[in-house]
Amino acid sequence: MSLGVYSCVALPLWVCCYALYFILRGKRELMRQSLIAKCAGSFLAAGSCGIALHLCGQPPFLQPVFWFFLLCTAADALLEIQFILGMLLFGAGHICLLVWLFGMASPTVWSLVLWVVSYALTALLFRRELPGLRGLLLPFLLYPAILCATLAIALPLPFMLGWSYVPVALGALCFFISDLMVAKDQLSGGYSHIQKPIMLLYWGALYLLSAGVWFL
Repeated sequence: MSLGVYSCVALPLWVCCYALYFILRGKRELMRQSLIAKCAGSFLAAGSCGIALHLCGQPPFLQPVFWFFLLCTAADALLEIQFILGMLLFGAGHICLLVWLFGMASPTVWSLVLWVVSYALTALLFRRELPGLRGLLLPFLLYPAILCATLAIALPLPFMLGWSYVPVALGALCFFISDLMVAKDQLSGGYSHIQKPIMLLYWGALYLLSAGVWFL
């Protein structure tokens, strides 16, 4: 099975999960049921990654990148039930992704520069919300640090190792943007109108990152 064959099956399923998620989410009494569609869409990326690893002769459950997708799927449900716990699961997932990325290439000076810039931009974006976090300040400082580290290591990969790493770099960028949008909505409110773009970016990130496993 190639990535193209898998995508022909998975992409229509992704579209169905996306539509079903927002249809169910639009009905207050079905909000919990909408999480099934949300997790199903995310699990498609886990399935893609698992198949790619299996075809390469690598046991999926022994690979940190596979655990990244599983933790993201679990965090999808938990995030809307208990936001902080969901964020912690996403953080654990990004640590798994970092371990995988470290196995490809060691961080460079450019990685450090990208981390500082992206973290500074995150602090600037949330400058009004940070003073009011109080007891939640630490997790809201640590999670962006991990997220920025993922971005900082992934973005230079195409220039260091070749253009086959473009999906990984773009996937990390989409994840970074979607997470910032989610956090802004959670902390400030008034961003409910961007839920659909957020999900497009998030599932796009998962698809690109899982597609990247096929090329490596």
